[in-house]
Amino acid sequence: MLDDADQIEWCNDVAEQHFGLSARRDVRQRITHLIRRPEFVHYLTRQRFDEPLAMRDMGEHKQGVISVQVLPYGDNRKLVITQDITKLENTEAMRRDFVANVSHELKTPLTVLTGFLETVRDLPVSEEDRRRYVDMMLVQSVRMQSIVEDLLALAKLESDAQPPGQELVPVREMVDHLVHDAEALSQERHHIAAEIDPTVGLRGTETELMSALGNLVSNAVRYTPADGRITIRLGWDDGHAVFSVTDTGLGIAPEHIPRLTERFYRVDRSRSRDTGGTGLGLAIVKHVVSRHHAELRVSSEVGRGSVFRVIFPPERSVREAPGPRVLRAALPDARAGR
Repeated sequence: MLDDADQIEWCNDVAEQHFGLSARRDVRQRITHLIRRPEFVHYLTRQRFDEPLAMRDMGEHKQGVISVQVLPYGDNRKLVITQDITKLENTEAMRRDFVANVSHELKTPLTVLTGFLETVRDLPVSEEDRRRYVDMMLVQSVRMQSIVEDLLALAKLESDAQPPGQELVPVREMVDHLVHDAEALSQERHHIAAEIDPTVGLRGTETELMSALGNLVSNAVRYTPADGRITIRLGWDDGHAVFSVTDTGLGIAPEHIPRLTERFYRVDRSRSRDTGGTGLGLAIVKHVVSRHHAELRVSSEVGRGSVFRVIFPPERSVREAPGPRVLRAALPDARAGR
């Protein structure tokens, strides 16, 4: 609260934190002597208070955004109201980035499609060239379809307020299915092995878990060079069910790991496009893992490969009847002899 000379009459604890003030020390001090930020001084002296002022990195509130609104009252007195809008600003920035990224990701295949369609329509082309153009357009159409499907999956995960179910998921059969998918995607270019502990069970939503774990497996295949090794494991760790994918790919530099689950974030954008990635797979993994109260841990070393581990909480980890341990290996040499 300011008097008619803009001197502080009173402030609460929040104002002290936002502005770095002291109610006991700074009473009767002119506020512009204590808060000397040019934008604030200009805002106060201009006396146009229809819109709030956004101020960054104020007082003890470093690396945040404070909204300042002045409300005149009484005989030239003012009430200064502050609000922490850091999360709101971050959300708005994420929204802008998301719209820009979606537009960018769809622009490339649309440009390719438009160019080929105009060529086929306006220029005489041989049947061989026409077939080649149609094949390339089909690739771009499938890419756009994949992006839209992943966006819809993300939207569904984010809008679903209900926690995932507690149904017992046939996780061993699921992992076995993921191994078959990895073999099909690899086309015998990798050494793929699976180690499945038959006593591991999970409670959750099967479709969500299949999507998340499948993304981890397909990423390992896509980003591991030919003749690399991929190992898919399902086992126990101190009462927690753990699913992991280990590869001998190019690896990920430490500065990229914290951002891997951001939408459309790619360590190597050109390589991701070449392998057919949409940039949304790990964002889906993040949401599914979070909904199941699990934890995603990533360890990687450039030039040596990566390990992605999903650690499920004890309440979703089920120890089923013991049985013989399954060790399933699918190597290119073995498949060639079938």
